[in-house]
Amino acid sequence: MHTVLPTQALAAVATVVASLIAAAVAFVNLTLTKELKTSEFRQAWIDALREDLAKFLGAARAFARAVEEVHTYGPNYKEKVPLRIGDDKIGELRYQAAETLSRIRLRLNPDEPEHEELLRLLIKAVRIQNEVLANGCAVQPALDAIEAANEYARPVLKKEWRRVKAGELPFRIVRNWLAPTIVILSITFLIFMWNGAFKI
Repeated sequence: MHTVLPTQALAAVATVVASLIAAAVAFVNLTLTKELKTSEFRQAWIDALREDLAKFLGAARAFARAVEEVHTYGPNYKEKVPLRIGDDKIGELRYQAAETLSRIRLRLNPDEPEHEELLRLLIKAVRIQNEVLANGCAVQPALDAIEAANEYARPVLKKEWRRVKAGELPFRIVRNWLAPTIVILSITFLIFMWNGAFKI
């Protein structure tokens, strides 16, 4: 046999349920705030990585072209190449490439296979370029290695962007499951309270 809950018991149940809902809402807000901040940091990381990759690849390509001029025109290349890169600029390009490669290495996650492969391609480009500089061989392999790293970097950055767009895993769980569940339970409870259907 069902009996209607007394007014005090109903008020107590309503208070407990309201407290649980408030706690759940606070938890949802805290999780969403934290994960949104994590996504902001990840987006800033992507932007910084993209900028460093562009600087490194641009400097490496320009340096390879400068080396190519020396190999093509010999010791007197300065008189033969009107738009040549100056010696000061070449030194600056080498320093920029080394500095940005160090930053890229620190930004990449060693636990991510794609990040490790990207770093391997970048280091390979540097190694080939050093061989070209030391041995006076053709510069095209260095340019090819730089282009291979550039092409590989694009899907890596795109994958990270998709991760930001989708949100972190806790954010997705809260957004897709917990928040709707709280809303549904709250509405259900209010309907039961409104209709006086809470019986034991």
